[in-house]
Amino acid sequence: MDKKRLVLKILCLFFSILFSAADGQQINPVRLGILTDCQYCNCPASGIRDYSLSLSKLDSCVDILNALHLDAIFHLGDMIDRDYGSFDSVIPRFQQFRPPVQLVLGNHDYMIKKQFKPGLLDRIGMKEDYYVVNLQDWRFIVLNGDDLSYTAPQDRKKKQERNDLVSDQYGQLHLNWLPWNGGIGKVQISWLERQLIESEQSHLKVIILCHFPLFTKDNHNLFNNQELFNLIYRYSCVKAYFCGHYHSGNYKMKNGIHLVNFKGMVDTGQNAFSVVTLTSDSILIKGYGREPDRFLKIR
Repeated sequence: MDKKRLVLKILCLFFSILFSAADGQQINPVRLGILTDCQYCNCPASGIRDYSLSLSKLDSCVDILNALHLDAIFHLGDMIDRDYGSFDSVIPRFQQFRPPVQLVLGNHDYMIKKQFKPGLLDRIGMKEDYYVVNLQDWRFIVLNGDDLSYTAPQDRKKKQERNDLVSDQYGQLHLNWLPWNGGIGKVQISWLERQLIESEQSHLKVIILCHFPLFTKDNHNLFNNQELFNLIYRYSCVKAYFCGHYHSGNYKMKNGIHLVNFKGMVDTGQNAFSVVTLTSDSILIKGYGREPDRFLKIR
């Protein structure tokens, strides 16, 4: 979308809000900060990934987002690249955000020594590995794509579930099974469906957030991407799916659901993060740095 068309749509949205308020309808857009894959490491750059630069990018992100009136901030996974000690530099910066910060688990968050993995949630301040956040008439369902993975700790039952899933993907010549991806287990799938049923009944609009994309390039998809999508598109309450992991970013609409893959902060010397404004009929994404602006009408 070119800049002139985007500006026109933003103006239309503004006047729509203005006139509705004048008619006595109270409209309170939900505003979010979105960032992903800051992936800090005190190590040399590799290709376009400038790991050590992520700290100054985070500092800039904190300054900009704290100056806005946001309801929440979501980081879509991969706070660090490797080395448990990297959390000592990253977590204090996340604690400087004024709005509540909601974290999504990424594959690199678990790329730490084995003895630190069981205590990861406590270290980064997560109470649950998947959960729900409600803001006005929006529900944000945060999924754990490391549920079935090669990096997170799993019991024997989950390992077997992962192996069966990966074997099925391999047999169908799908490359989702590659070790930097992950999957959603049966228990979490059942929990998700209960959340969607309740959201439909409560007339809530839903955005699902997970580290791993469903349909993107270069084999960075969730192990069971098609299974998950076959579930969520049946529920009209689902308006969008937000993810990271594939650092180049991506967007597509499928069956009325906006699939937004945000760009990774760690790549290049330029920052990447967003402010997302949610209204009754639209998702407006204001990108900073490499992240593009988007105006998305919801079904």
